[in-house]
Amino acid sequence: MAPYNIGLHLSQRDYNVSLLLPDEKFSFGYRTKHINDRFTLYFCPTLLWGGFKKGSDPLDLITKIYLIRKLKYHLIFVIDSRPAVILPAVYGKLSKKVPLIIYWTDWFGRNGIIAERSGKFYRFFFERIETFFEEHFRKYANGYAVICHTLEKRLRDLGYKNKIHFFPLGCNPPPVQDYDMKGLRKRLGLSQTNPLIGCVGSLYPSDADLLFTSFSLLREKLDAKLILIGNNIFKNRYKIPDHVIQMDKLSNEDLCSYVGACDLTAMPLRTSIANNGRWPSKLNDYLIMGKPVVSTEISVVKELFQIAKFGEIAEDRPDDFAEKIFSLLNDREKLSLYGENALKLASDFLSWDRVIENLDHFITETLLSA
Repeated sequence: MAPYNIGLHLSQRDYNVSLLLPDEKFSFGYRTKHINDRFTLYFCPTLLWGGFKKGSDPLDLITKIYLIRKLKYHLIFVIDSRPAVILPAVYGKLSKKVPLIIYWTDWFGRNGIIAERSGKFYRFFFERIETFFEEHFRKYANGYAVICHTLEKRLRDLGYKNKIHFFPLGCNPPPVQDYDMKGLRKRLGLSQTNPLIGCVGSLYPSDADLLFTSFSLLREKLDAKLILIGNNIFKNRYKIPDHVIQMDKLSNEDLCSYVGACDLTAMPLRTSIANNGRWPSKLNDYLIMGKPVVSTEISVVKELFQIAKFGEIAEDRPDDFAEKIFSLLNDREKLSLYGENALKLASDFLSWDRVIENLDHFITETLLSA
């Protein structure tokens, strides 16, 4: 959970952090949880359900405004700009005259994620509203942090002039370390002989089509196995082939164990606005376990390859995606090299300590220039 990790690591750098979150449970008032002497979670009550709860709940919004009035702070840091987040933040900035940093983590409106993950009804009625909140409030931000450079370009195209800080999704140390792949396969009941390709988390329907079609082509050459690891919130929107192994509702340790048992991992993301304007969190699961990645040419992967090459980039076509997997599976030297590069990237450039250190400098600059 990125907000928690950001708050925890900032508190370890002597920041006093109050993290305001929508509560998953119904209640008549907010509740608190103290993580340490400098880090407190505030769970705000909600009225709505599902996706409406996160970012659009009126009771969540009202409670956050109340807390913004009550709490003492020198800076407001918000993650994205949904109504229940940005409205209390702007209120706090204007009423207490403190700087505001907006952390933009995905391209949701204007033909972005809303076009991929939301139903036609929601998109028809809410895309303009979501786009308004995503773009309009930039004028109140003293600085922006962005999770990928696609969002930085969009901000500049919208006319934003202030400083923009690249803030990638950090990596925690894996719960499974110094593992033996064969040992993991034995414990998990997986084949010791078949090549195993893993894909973690949710897949948009268009991405799932690319993966399943690619894997069908791969199976014509190789008796490989595909395993879908972790929760896939879109699995009811398409048919998953019978030969695909599905493992959901996993603990973090078990999820990492399944990733560790794979020969390589897949990022079958169509080169869409939605996929280029976000950071797929499955990538971090692959990197911390030292797994080579076959991915399409999305923005985040292209940028990270400039630091360390941890896999192969395929064109947005099933035949090329299948061919890249086949070629890499037959090159043990590259598999080993890419795995080492993945681990180095996760433990250095993308470690939470490193990314929070850079964020600390950005926050300090913002406070001094406000």
